[in-house]
Amino acid sequence: MRVWLALFACVTLFAGCAKNEIVHDSEVKCDSYKTYASASFEVSGDMSELVEKSAKKALTKTCYKKDDNAKLNMRVKVDSKQNLNTQEGFIKDKVDNTFSVNIVVIGQYPTDSGGLTTLTSKQNATLNLKAAPIADIGDKGELNDKEVAPFVEKNVQAALNNLYKDVP
Repeated sequence: MRVWLALFACVTLFAGCAKNEIVHDSEVKCDSYKTYASASFEVSGDMSELVEKSAKKALTKTCYKKDDNAKLNMRVKVDSKQNLNTQEGFIKDKVDNTFSVNIVVIGQYPTDSGGLTTLTSKQNATLNLKAAPIADIGDKGELNDKEVAPFVEKNVQAALNNLYKDVP
């Protein structure tokens, strides 16, 4: 009987804990690279420092290479917003957290005829985190760096990859 109680206590104790997962960064394998002369980042909204750091990291994981002789100049704009919705419940509050990003990547390069070509790529995404904790075991109702950073990185990469297809 004591064994079952101890087992039940362990299961109950760890029910509110987040599962620890190891994520391996996959290297980008590119058949060819597109070069760029400069890349600037404009970040506004919630968690902007983390968002900017993640956006810059995303550029290093794409098929772009920096080259001072390149013609392409890129501007990455990221607007982020965090929403927190709380509903009072019988046992404890239910928390629904969302983190949204609107990403616009603009690429400009001069043409041979003296003009300027502008390419645009957009990416919108929302990260949902719902928590309905039971009693005082614990909850996971707040977004943290470990969830937001890879989310932003992945979506900035997607926007950059969409632009990549159109760059000559």
